[in-house]
Amino acid sequence: MKFEPPFEPRVPNITTAPPFGRSPDGHWIVSAADLPRLPIPKHAVVTKDFIEFDGWVFPYSYVSKILLVWFQQSFLRWIKEDDREENKEWINGIVEAFQDALAGDL
Repeated sequence: MKFEPPFEPRVPNITTAPPFGRSPDGHWIVSAADLPRLPIPKHAVVTKDFIEFDGWVFPYSYVSKILLVWFQQSFLRWIKEDDREENKEWINGIVEAFQDALAGDL
């Protein structure tokens, strides 16, 4: 016997879906397709509530698997784009602080 749901279970409702983050101009990012391809940031802030890169703010209250994969891809791309040891250490510091914040250790 086969059961089909009366709805599409994986299609988020854009009006009720939690946002991924906010752009520097204040617009909410509500779709994974809208996550930007950020250049290596000039400024990063990691707090217990959010991570911010050059004005792009990503609250931890809305962290999802999609967002974590996007962070990972961004971090790896930044290291590949500038493989100087100073850049690697700086990005690794951001990653460690981010992990600590998600774990509640910040």
